[in-house]
Amino acid sequence: MKDIHVVIATFKNKISQEEIPYFRGSIIRLSENLPLFHNHMEDGFLYGYPLVQYKRIDGHAAILGINEGGEAIKKLFEDRVRYECQLGKRPVEMELIGIRTEKFTVACLDEDQSYTIKGWLPLNSQNYRQYLDADGLVGRITMLERILVGNILSFLKGIDLYCDVPLRCRILQLDGGEPYGYKHMELLSFSAKFRTNVSLPSYIGLGKSSSLNNGVITLMK
Repeated sequence: MKDIHVVIATFKNKISQEEIPYFRGSIIRLSENLPLFHNHMEDGFLYGYPLVQYKRIDGHAAILGINEGGEAIKKLFEDRVRYECQLGKRPVEMELIGIRTEKFTVACLDEDQSYTIKGWLPLNSQNYRQYLDADGLVGRITMLERILVGNILSFLKGIDLYCDVPLRCRILQLDGGEPYGYKHMELLSFSAKFRTNVSLPSYIGLGKSSSLNNGVITLMK
């Protein structure tokens, strides 16, 4: 069990999924290239779980930060409500609506909780062929469940939490398998409903490109 702080800064501006990389770039420049905002170091990538993530919540541009990522977001906007940026071909004055901070307890549970996940990118060039060769739909879902367990474990590692019980994950509904362009590769994007024995905060991302509004989860009530 571990308490974390989740910060979400929401903007008045509506944004498309395609504009999120430009939005991210504008925030990186605004932060003067602070590593938390882009997950890179001078000698390459920071391969840990991203503690700052760029979102589209109810159509609005937003930034989510966990622990030190959240503190960095609050510091960046403590004296700033508006800033100019270029979202692709359109210049925009971004206007901050507000910043909210929530304390959340992440824990391994006795009973499972249900979530949705959208824009999930579970596969890479190595396991894509394995997915295609899996034994029917059951085999593919079993494989995706193992990958989702790994994605959740990556999040737990990112917040320095290690569960002493086996992590369970069951996919209840799977939709999509739509092509998604990612770093000159074409991946498959899924939406799903799943159950797991870990409490997870809504709006965090799991899987590939989780910092760019992919693999966004929400708790099902």
